[in-house]
Amino acid sequence: MNADKPYVELLMSSPNPHTSFLSLSQTIWNLQDLNTCAKKNALQKVVEAYEEICQNMNR
Repeated sequence: MNADKPYVELLMSSPNPHTSFLSLSQTIWNLQDLNTCAKKNALQKVVEAYEEICQNMNR
């Protein structure tokens, strides 16, 4: 897995990256072990990965 973009590779390995994006985002948001700042940081990385995937799909 690419250490620089683990979420891109994770989402791309899924048969449906769109559903995986939603599921992963919901899972992060529901985690009790993370504070709000950590959740926002993780969610931002997932969103950036999803945006990259969508841009690549539209090419």
